[in-house]
Amino acid sequence: MGNQSETGKPIASELKLLTSHELYHQLFGCAIIAMAIVSLDGRLLKVNASLCRLFGYTEEELIGQHIQEFSHLDDVETYAELCDQTFRGERESSPKENRYVHKDGSMIWGMVQVSFIRDTDAHPNFAVVQIQDVSERKRLEYKLEESRRSYQSQLNHNHNQLILNAVSEGMFGIDEHFGTTFWNKAAECLTGYTYEEMVGKNPYLVLTRACGTNEDLQIKKETVLNRTMLEGVCDCSNEIFYKKNGDSFPVEYMTSPILDQDQIIGVVLSFIDITERRRTEELLRRSDKMSLIGQLAAGVAHEIRNPLTTLKGFMQFLHQGAANKKEYYDIMMSELERIELITTEMLVLAKPHFIHYQPKSIENIIKSVITLIETQAIINNIQFVVAMEKHLPLVLCEENQLKQSFINLLKNAMEAMPDGGQINIQLFSVGDKAVRVLFHDRGHGIPQDALARLGEPFFTTKEKGTGLGIMITNKIIEDHHGQFVVESKVGEGTVVSVTLPST
Repeated sequence: MGNQSETGKPIASELKLLTSHELYHQLFGCAIIAMAIVSLDGRLLKVNASLCRLFGYTEEELIGQHIQEFSHLDDVETYAELCDQTFRGERESSPKENRYVHKDGSMIWGMVQVSFIRDTDAHPNFAVVQIQDVSERKRLEYKLEESRRSYQSQLNHNHNQLILNAVSEGMFGIDEHFGTTFWNKAAECLTGYTYEEMVGKNPYLVLTRACGTNEDLQIKKETVLNRTMLEGVCDCSNEIFYKKNGDSFPVEYMTSPILDQDQIIGVVLSFIDITERRRTEELLRRSDKMSLIGQLAAGVAHEIRNPLTTLKGFMQFLHQGAANKKEYYDIMMSELERIELITTEMLVLAKPHFIHYQPKSIENIIKSVITLIETQAIINNIQFVVAMEKHLPLVLCEENQLKQSFINLLKNAMEAMPDGGQINIQLFSVGDKAVRVLFHDRGHGIPQDALARLGEPFFTTKEKGTGLGIMITNKIIEDHHGQFVVESKVGEGTVVSVTLPST
């Protein structure tokens, strides 16, 4: 391709703008996953340190090279297929395994995913390629497959343990009776439990502290492995595991069936500690939260100035000995309470906190959000019309995170209506297990090709946006086991639906 995008804007300037952003350094330069920014013809424009380590080359050696030069000869078509998927407007290309050749000639297995950074007209400018090194896992799978073929009735524990102990992921296996068949060294290091302590037990129940609780909870925990055991379906999810000493830590795990002559004889579960990943996500949320507070500051200052003016006037009346002092006191107290409410909401939103889910009223959360943002809405000639179903159930949530996500959504709705107008907010029950919140604006709407990419980092339809607000909002709703859906038509507006499980 040339030096300009399809819109005529120089690619070099767009790339310089993107890479000069502080978030670029945090999310790209410091990422553990190997990442590269690639031109549409496949040339490497920017690479991070993780990619240099993965391929064994310096940054100077990589820049300008075609990314397929590092692919294994049998896998050169994978990158083209991924690009084609993304060009067709799919939300996100499905990750695919691809082989690469290290500088020393060794082969690397990578889980590769491609997404595009587009301009405001949704034309692609360049691609972001992410490669997660899965060589260790592939080697393990290959060795496990070799081992399975050599046995007819059961796994050879001693031989497989040598293989399993070589990987950094925690791994354990269970048989058809949910008893432990193997337990690698990484699992021992991460949890503090030894193989001998797990023999005869279901390790998943031990690590999630389901044992000894009520029968319904134990059955629920067992179904996580039952689906893989009975149907052979691989499953991937997040969970909280507990160490032997009682400490907890978040994990991402994957279950896979163990086959013997096409018969499922057990399940292997691999897990990794995602504490650092969660910390990074929390830093992003706090950054987005402080950005929101800065944007709300002007409206809040205006809202506080009005009651302060009123208070100042009545103080002057009282100083001059005005009559009907009680009526003045009541008005002054009302204004002071208004100031207190606004400052309290701002402090709660900004205050660092530990994630602690509690039953909360979704009605009160929405009211608090409107208190913070309604002055800015009035300045922009926007009215909020709220319809709440009575006696809504509580939702189990982290209140500040939900406030942050709802403010993000309302600000987006307001920015989509530069000429003012009405934003409808509806709250109602969905069956007896969920509560839904709808935000309906009458803005300019979002094109379908852009709608499919909402939530991607650095993709935005705003001139000065980063795309991180929707990404963080989506992540918050996902962490609350909720659903986040956006529907939009150009010229008609946008409806955002947030569904949260109730207590």
